[in-house]
Amino acid sequence: MTMDLPWLFLFSSLTIAFFLTVTVAQQEPLYHFCLDLNGNFTRNSTYQANLDRLLSSFTLSTSNENGFYNFSSGQGSNIANALALCRGDVNSSDCFTCINNANDELRNRCPYQREAIIWYDYCMFRYTNRTILGVAETSPSFYMWNLNNVTNVDAFNQAVSSLMDNLTNIASTGTSLGKFATGSARILSLTIYALVQCTPDLEDTVCQSCMSQAIGEIPNYCDRKQGCRVYRPSCNFRFEIERFYNLTAADTAATPSSPPPSTASPPSSPTTTEKDSNSSGTTIIISISAAAFALLLISICIFVILRLRKPKLKPQSK
Repeated sequence: MTMDLPWLFLFSSLTIAFFLTVTVAQQEPLYHFCLDLNGNFTRNSTYQANLDRLLSSFTLSTSNENGFYNFSSGQGSNIANALALCRGDVNSSDCFTCINNANDELRNRCPYQREAIIWYDYCMFRYTNRTILGVAETSPSFYMWNLNNVTNVDAFNQAVSSLMDNLTNIASTGTSLGKFATGSARILSLTIYALVQCTPDLEDTVCQSCMSQAIGEIPNYCDRKQGCRVYRPSCNFRFEIERFYNLTAADTAATPSSPPPSTASPPSSPTTTEKDSNSSGTTIIISISAAAFALLLISICIFVILRLRKPKLKPQSK
């Protein structure tokens, strides 16, 4: 027996909504690099075995109090080292999910490179055959900026500079439990929200140097922009005029104080991404409102159900 057209439409709509929900729940990577500096490895090689063993240890890991992971497997030229860092405001469950997604995604995108790195909004994950623990690395890097401009440029830039310097000082003096800081500052009718973070294996002065160099890129890539991000292997920062992070005990309040939104939300405006100067290419990131689409599907489903329930009038016999 064939399915009636309305029921077929209803089933298709619900199926689409389900897969849309699953897709949205998995964050897309911000950027990744497959690095050829240390060459490639071959299938079934010793390095691949060490890398597989190392990456499986991430999957088997249960928790980490500071969201920072460091694993090694093997020795000599075939050693595999990996680092993972979650954003300091992300809970352990989201952190673990992000790292495991990054693990799988990076192996798919860089199947035979000995060194690779990937960034998500919640985490960074990298592996290589060289020593990286305790080493500050500023390359490769990429930048993202808000497409909207500010009007009072000088005052805005001064407020950003002061806020970023303050947060850098706080983050760089953090312990091995985390070098992370968030905070906000008022400028006219705007509130600037910012986040800075280093991998906690860095010395205080090394973290501060990494952050200072990254912040120094603001005039080159984010001049006049309402928001900016710079991502490097050892440090990163972001600022926006809408709060994008979860409030933590370490959050530095705005002066004068301004109540932030009740929940963290990404900026509504689009952003542009660019790789570092050693690479070429530009990627446009487009935000799509999945909630609006899902609401439309639900409305259509309700309409179809009501149509199905509507009683049919029997024709009167003459």
